[in-house]
Amino acid sequence: MLTYFACQWLVTVVVVWLSADYRNPGNLWLAMNISNILFVLAAYNNRYFQVSDIKGEYNDSEYLLARLLTCAGSILICTVFVFIVDYSGLQRAIIICYMVYRAGEAFVDVLYGIDQKNWRMDYIGISMVIRGVSTLAVFALLTWLVDLLTAVIGMAIISLLVSFLFDIQKTKKLAHFTAFAFKKIFSLLKRCFPLMLVLLISTVIVTFARFSIERIYGEEALGIYGTAVNLTMFIQVSASLLFTPLVNLLSESLKELNKRKFFKLFTASFAVIIGITVLFTAGFYLIGEWILGILFEESITAYAYLMTGASIAAGLTATMWFMNVVFSSVRDIKGIFVCNLIGVIICFATTELLLKRYGLQGANYVMIISQGAAVLCTFVRLFWVIKRKPELFRGDSSCVL
Repeated sequence: MLTYFACQWLVTVVVVWLSADYRNPGNLWLAMNISNILFVLAAYNNRYFQVSDIKGEYNDSEYLLARLLTCAGSILICTVFVFIVDYSGLQRAIIICYMVYRAGEAFVDVLYGIDQKNWRMDYIGISMVIRGVSTLAVFALLTWLVDLLTAVIGMAIISLLVSFLFDIQKTKKLAHFTAFAFKKIFSLLKRCFPLMLVLLISTVIVTFARFSIERIYGEEALGIYGTAVNLTMFIQVSASLLFTPLVNLLSESLKELNKRKFFKLFTASFAVIIGITVLFTAGFYLIGEWILGILFEESITAYAYLMTGASIAAGLTATMWFMNVVFSSVRDIKGIFVCNLIGVIICFATTELLLKRYGLQGANYVMIISQGAAVLCTFVRLFWVIKRKPELFRGDSSCVL
C-alpha cells in the first residue's frame, strides 16, 4: 500500500516537473478533488462493512454487482456535473477521464475486500505495487511525450488492465460467486447508504476548501497550493496503513464481546496517529522549505509556510477516517453522521471568509477548524455510547440509526 500511495504522490510531483507553469498541476488537482467526492459514491464506503460481514448476510456476487452499479453512477454524475459548472473543454475531459480511473480503483476495492476477508493481504499488496508503478510510468511517459489529458487516459487504461489481468484472476480463487438477487443488492445499497453518506460528508470538508481555491483564485493558485502541501498526504497514508488491517481485529473484539481489547486497540491507534502527525508537522516546520526546494523549483519555497497547517489538517483528516471506521464497527452510523455534518456546516460557513482574508492559508484554517470540531464531537459521542449504549458492544450487526 505504501508503494502505491508513494507512486500516486509521485504523479503530483511529475506533473510539476514536466509542466512549464502550475496550470497542469492545478487542473490535475482539480480533477483529484472532484473525484475524491465521487469516489466515495463509487466505493460506497462498504469495504469495512463487507469485511466485518461475519454472518455472510450478502454474498460476494452481490457485493460485486452493487459496486459495478455505484461505479457507473459516479461516472454519470461526474459527467453531468462538469457540464453544469463553467469549466473549459480541457478541464471537463481531464476530470471525466480521471473519474474513470478512480472508478476503476473503486471496482478493485471490492475485490480487495474479498481478499482481506480471506486474510490474503498479500494479493492486495502485490496488486497495489503493480498498479502504482505501472500507472506512474505511463503517466510520466505520456505527460512528457503528449499532454496531461492523454496521460490521465493512459492511467485509466493501465489500471483497468491490472484489475482484469491480476486482481480478478487471483480473487476468483477465493470468492464464492453464487446466485444473486437484485432485491438483496438494493438492500445492500440501502443498508450501506448511511455509511456512504458519512464518508461523503467527511470528504466534503477537505474537497470544498480546496475546490474553493480554484473557484476564487484560479487553477494556477490551486496548483501552487497542491504542490506546496502534497507531502502532507503521507500523514493520511501512514494512518491508512495502520487502521485498514485493524478492521478485522476490531470486528473480532466485538464478536468476542471483549470491550477491553476493543478500546486497547482504539487507544493505541489514536496515539500512533497523534505521533505521526506531530512528527511530520515538526519536520515540515523545520525543513519543509529545503525539501520543496529540492523537489521542485526555488519559487515554490515561498509557500513552504502552508505545510505546517496542512499537516495538522491532514492529521485531523486521518483521525476522522479512523473514527469513521470505529463508528462503523460499532454500527453507530447516526452518531458519526451528525459529527461529520457539524464539521461540514462549519466548513461551508467559513470557507469564503477565511480564503479571502488569509489567502491560500485560509484553506488550512478551514480544514483545521471544521475537522477539529468534528473530531471533538466524535469523542463526546463515543464516550456517550460507552456509558449509555453498552449494547453496541454485544455483537449486534445492525446499524444504530
